[in-house]
Amino acid sequence: MKILVIHFSKFGHTKQIAEAIAEGLMAIGPVQVCDIDQVDDSELQDANLVVLGSPTHNMNLPKALRPILDSLPRRAVRGSSVAAFDTSYKMNGLLARFTAAPKLDRKLRKLGGKRIVPPVSFFVEEREGPLYEGEIERARKWGALIGQRLSESKIKQIRQI
Repeated sequence: MKILVIHFSKFGHTKQIAEAIAEGLMAIGPVQVCDIDQVDDSELQDANLVVLGSPTHNMNLPKALRPILDSLPRRAVRGSSVAAFDTSYKMNGLLARFTAAPKLDRKLRKLGGKRIVPPVSFFVEEREGPLYEGEIERARKWGALIGQRLSESKIKQIRQI
């Protein structure tokens, strides 16, 4: 099984969360954590699971990330399970819809991925951090949840054969 946890990180907090998610996923197999600039198209196409994360900038995806996502080939993650996360300030219910994770989730599904869990935000205290206490552990648990869901979906597929 090939598992990729891909991140775009400006201050390092998204990278920390990506590494913690990978730790949670290690129960189901080896995990490759990498910056989005280090991923090539063939790696994406061969992945069973792609987890993608970025910070939220001005209630959107970072400007530097947008052209990278736009350059990915159509159907780059076709048939792969996908999950999306972001790092963000804590926002009230109305504004929480405007974080990066839902946008990443839509992009991954547009590229052919199958969502395995809803997108999630991990929170930083200030613009440059730090992460709120407990966010690293929450990311590990989210990674373990993704692994559990992936295992359950594989079992269902086997039973249908």
